[in-house]
Amino acid sequence: MNIAIYCGTSFGDNPIYKEKAINLIDYLSKKDVSIVYGGSKSGLMGLISNEAMSLNMKVYGVITYTLATQEIENTNITKLEKVATIRERKERMEELADAFIALPGGFGTLEEVSEIFTAIQVGTTNKPCALYNINGYFDKLIDYLKFCKDEGFLLQEHLDSLIVSDDINYIYKKLKNHQAPKSKWEILSAS
Repeated sequence: MNIAIYCGTSFGDNPIYKEKAINLIDYLSKKDVSIVYGGSKSGLMGLISNEAMSLNMKVYGVITYTLATQEIENTNITKLEKVATIRERKERMEELADAFIALPGGFGTLEEVSEIFTAIQVGTTNKPCALYNINGYFDKLIDYLKFCKDEGFLLQEHLDSLIVSDDINYIYKKLKNHQAPKSKWEILSAS
C-alpha cells in the first residue's frame, strides 16, 4: 500500500509532533507500506522521509521545481519527481497513493486533505483519508465540519467516512478496511 503523508515543512512548537511523526513511520515500517510525500527535506516532511529511508522503506517524493529550491528537495529518497505547479504535485501524489494520512501542518496540509475530502464527497475517489490527530491538532477542524453538517452543508455519511484518531494502529486498520461512502449525488437521489 502506498500511503501519502501530508504534513508541514515546519516542526511546530511542541516536540510531540516530531515524536509522533517518528512513531508513525516506525509503525508503518512494519507493514507493507511505501510513503508518498511532498519531496521536501524541511520540517516534518523531511523527518518522515528520512526516518522512512533509515528503516528501508520506499519513499516517493513529488515537488515543484520552485519548491525544490525553497523547501530544499530531499534527494536521499527512493524517487523524486519534479512538476511545474502545486496543482500537478497534488494530482501526482493522489495518483501514486492508495490512502492518505494528514499530520499537523498549515495551509498546504489543509488544502491537500480538503481536496481528498471533496473527492470522496463527490465520488471521484474511493481512497481513504485520515487525520492523525496528534495533541488534538485537528479538533477544531472536526468541530467546524460537524457544524457544516448541522447547517446542512455536509452529509453525515461523508463526515463519518473521515478517519480521525491519535492512535496509528486504529488509523491503519481503518485505512485497510475502508468502505467508501456513496457520492453526495447518489445519497441525495436515493432520499
